[in-house]
Amino acid sequence: MATQSDTVVPGAEADDAVFGLSANIAAAIGYILWPIALIFLFVEEDGNEFLRFNAAQAVAFGIGLYVFRFAVGFITGSLPGTIALLAGLIMGVFNLAMFVAFIFLAYKAYSEETIELPIFADIARSIEEAL
Repeated sequence: MATQSDTVVPGAEADDAVFGLSANIAAAIGYILWPIALIFLFVEEDGNEFLRFNAAQAVAFGIGLYVFRFAVGFITGSLPGTIALLAGLIMGVFNLAMFVAFIFLAYKAYSEETIELPIFADIARSIEEAL
């Protein structure tokens, strides 16, 4: 009969935990709720490179997309009616694609795989070094 101490969750070693979560679960949560990843960056100082990189990439990706959406929204706000409607539809498709991207990244992080996004991986490494 297996006891609770005999049960091993993949990636849940004692040095991989943050707030009682294993590193892969914390990284997945960081992608789904990217502002939470900022907390993980400050709490997990030098212990787990997997979690730190994924948290930094989630923050960079989330902030980058937020700035892009704000800029596009600002520009499309001044466009005439039909063009603004078309731009709004395109942004709706863009938002859906970004939602799928965050879910995919969360799934890969949960599977303990690291996906390096072309621009955001470099930004994530800069964030890691700065903190």
